[in-house]
Amino acid sequence: MTEAPRKTRMGRRALMKSAALLTGAAALPGPASAQETPVKGGVLRYGLSVEPQRMNQLNTTWMTDATQHIYDRLVTRTPTGEYVPHLATWTTSADGLEWRFKLKPGIKFHSGDPVTSEAVRWWFEQAKDPKGFFGFKGSYSAVDSVAVVDELTTSVKLKQPDPNLPFILYTVYSSIHNPKTYARLGKDAYGVSGVDGTGGFKLKEFTPGDKLVIERNDAYAWAPPFVKNQGPPHLDGIVYRHFADDASRTAAIEAGDMDIIVQPTLADVDRLRANPNFTVISKPMPAARTMYFNTEVAPWNDKRVRQAIAHSIQRKPIIDRLLFGQGVEAYSIVPPTFKDMYLPDTTGYFPYNIAKAKALLAEAGLKDSDGDGFVEFQGKPWEPEMLVIALSEITQLAQVVQAQAARIGIKLKIVQLDGQSISARTLAGDFGILTGFYLWDGPDTIMDWWLYSGNIPATNRSRTRSPEMDKVIEQMRASTTLPERMTHIKAMQKLLHGDLCTIIPIYHPLDIYVISKRVHGYAPNSATLYPRMHDVWLAKA
Repeated sequence: MTEAPRKTRMGRRALMKSAALLTGAAALPGPASAQETPVKGGVLRYGLSVEPQRMNQLNTTWMTDATQHIYDRLVTRTPTGEYVPHLATWTTSADGLEWRFKLKPGIKFHSGDPVTSEAVRWWFEQAKDPKGFFGFKGSYSAVDSVAVVDELTTSVKLKQPDPNLPFILYTVYSSIHNPKTYARLGKDAYGVSGVDGTGGFKLKEFTPGDKLVIERNDAYAWAPPFVKNQGPPHLDGIVYRHFADDASRTAAIEAGDMDIIVQPTLADVDRLRANPNFTVISKPMPAARTMYFNTEVAPWNDKRVRQAIAHSIQRKPIIDRLLFGQGVEAYSIVPPTFKDMYLPDTTGYFPYNIAKAKALLAEAGLKDSDGDGFVEFQGKPWEPEMLVIALSEITQLAQVVQAQAARIGIKLKIVQLDGQSISARTLAGDFGILTGFYLWDGPDTIMDWWLYSGNIPATNRSRTRSPEMDKVIEQMRASTTLPERMTHIKAMQKLLHGDLCTIIPIYHPLDIYVISKRVHGYAPNSATLYPRMHDVWLAKA
């Protein structure tokens, strides 16, 4: 066995070193000066744009910021992109087929139970279970067996070397749980009525549709090595509230009811920047706003109909008018900031072309026979539903898509639902078309989750069933080097955006934070999906 480098460079994800130059982002807040000694106490009020669901990665596909603070992982990542030990150090065999994780001594779950190698073994077994709900099990496909060596050491043996393993282990979807508490509460209650992680904060209260409250874990003594505060957090707690409407979120921080909000009203960004009470940070978001189809439902199972919609999309007016310039046109679900995996050729796929779109619909048998301007399906008037999550930005996007689809004779009906209802209907396959999105700093894993047929219905909501795509995904999973992996990721984009067209990317948004000047130590960065709270403190009023 050889000791793994203490700092493993994030080569494939060194995506945003020049992010501020690319987006005109405000400089990130610097460290507190010598006169700004952190103050202990206070409850931070945080306004979210997406409603939290259960904090159980084995029973949901959507996490929220609080998950970062409730759980820790074996591996973490520095603000400059290196993978470093967190709960455990690790060694690897010379052939890369065995990883041994050794837990740091003294770590405890929120319940007080010690963290042992049995919890690590349990996690790996749950994550790679092919029959489990966990939608990201493809990221563990290289794992062959897991065994407890001693109380603190776990041996993970691989079928082949996996250069992507540090990434998946760093993410919130690889958080370490207490299996005893999980078994006691059950998968449905765990993550709602109770959580037993190792993070700097503990779950205090969760009322879906209202608020999520976490409180300081006073026993916390195993912070990541790169944060200043190595003990319990300075904050007493954090209260998260969900605002589906951007204007309400913006009004809340301007009224002093919130200390931090994400995604303010885009029309107000410049005005908020000019307010001396706030710091506004913009950075590229590892995300895409998309629309996708249920390929098991006619006529969306005909790629010509999907391609017709693709030809109807005009992206630049959406960026200019809907986003006030706060976004980037998307032709792949991989953002162009991921230079090592992005396929530039996608910009030439399915250009805006109304005549071509109408011709494709006609070939698929969808024609306007009664002259009302809209095509019929199976000889009858057709008004397909487009499911839309109840977020103002996504609703506005859906309205633009609806108007653009009308130009080629498709009359879309917008059905706005909350996140839980959207999830239930898409899991059941009870939809035809959906405006969707992801926020994730590994777009290659998103493609695995969204497109591999073995992930139906958990994360492959479009029901994409393509033997060719499955083959490329399996080749990507089996890659033993990062360059080889990147080749397959580009091949996946060529298939998805060049022919299958089961998912249409529309734009890549920006991450925008509005932060009260009473908040110190809060520094979003390009290598952390959810900003850390170890060093955050509140100035006394």
